Amino acid sequence: MKRKVTIQILGTQKYSEGQDERQELSVPGTYYEKNNAFYAVYKEPESVSGFEGVTTFLTLKKDRVALNRKGAVDLAQEFQVGVRSSSKYVTRYGKMWLSVLPQRVECDLTAQGGRISLEYDLFVDDNFVSHNLLWVTIKEDNPQ
Repeated sequence: MKRKVTIQILGTQKYSEGQDERQELSVPGTYYEKNNAFYAVYKEPESVSGFEGVTTFLTLKKDRVALNRKGAVDLAQEFQVGVRSSSKYVTRYGKMWLSVLPQRVECDLTAQGGRISLEYDLFVDDNFVSHNLLWVTIKEDNPQ
């Protein structure tokens, strides 16, 4: 059964030049379980520049997260500890190769929601860009 949820995202990036960034986002979405995995789907808010009309799909398993974005950008990225995953990131401005090398992938999920925690290094065209922490909390809007 698909559930209406609120998806809260907190991300931090530490860049090689030394500066830090932090993003917080709360969006409505849907969440469901199918074939031994959980799925969360949401539309990126209009306030996120360059992501207008983008839908994000998360496939969540205990030790693996897949992120797919469709719309103004196109990206398919896998997060699994110790496995460097590369994918083509397509935007209206052009294409580039993104790679992630996760140190932590934790999913604590039930049919009602839960929490995802990721820690990973991000590379663009094989060049280190940032060390990232990402927390995603999924909460059912009207629990039964």
